[in-house]
Amino acid sequence: MLVHPECRPEVVAQADYVGSTTGIMAAAQKSDAKEFIIGTENSIVEHLSFACPEKRFYPLTVQLTCMDMKLTTLPDIYRCLQGVGGEEIVLPEDVMQGAGRCIRRMVELGG
Repeated sequence: MLVHPECRPEVVAQADYVGSTTGIMAAAQKSDAKEFIIGTENSIVEHLSFACPEKRFYPLTVQLTCMDMKLTTLPDIYRCLQGVGGEEIVLPEDVMQGAGRCIRRMVELGG
């Protein structure tokens, strides 16, 4: 079982690997195991199935769809980087620090 650190503590405690989505993908690709339960955004199960067709991937639950992640598309990001779309959002420093806590924790976990 490969899970994201944002899973419930009781799930994280049972996991074979805990880390970022990129870390989960790398762990699955490097592993000799043939079957995995994946505890992160469900689209990763599909990505892994394409990347490793000889292995089987199962979502921890069908309810792991991050609608926030689905709101922004690659074309949205491209237009923003080109300066022809999006808007600047300015947040207070304390909000930015709090928001970065999960990312910093994933890096600490080696993800």
